[in-house]
Amino acid sequence: MILLLHAGLITLEELQSRLIASSGKNKQDISLDDLLRAIKKLKDLGNGFKVIPFGGSFLVQSVPGELSLDHTTLIQQAQGKANVSVSSLTSDLRWEEQRAKRALDDLLKEGLIWIDDQDKSGHRLYWFPGLFNENVTLKV
Repeated sequence: MILLLHAGLITLEELQSRLIASSGKNKQDISLDDLLRAIKKLKDLGNGFKVIPFGGSFLVQSVPGELSLDHTTLIQQAQGKANVSVSSLTSDLRWEEQRAKRALDDLLKEGLIWIDDQDKSGHRLYWFPGLFNENVTLKV
């Protein structure tokens, strides 16, 4: 259930923190290495969990499907702010607008991102819920 709340993407550290917190009275040490090994074993059983390098850490993908290089690039662009826009992708990555929209549409169909049409900039933002953390302030 933890990964579903994050639309199929969560940082390895966040997953570790939530697993430790959910263990209740039987708290056990769960290392990042433990999680990486467990995910590798699950991956060997079929399409499901996948580890994606992300900055100096990893993201865990729980939604079946393959991420292309463009999808991975979008996730990296969202690092630190948890969102991107078509205009930021065309200016920062020098992508054609159609390429950016196609990659975003793919992630939207997989349920990995959310749309925000209420940003004050007037731009549509695409949020990665799996990248929300204490450093991202959501203004409601």
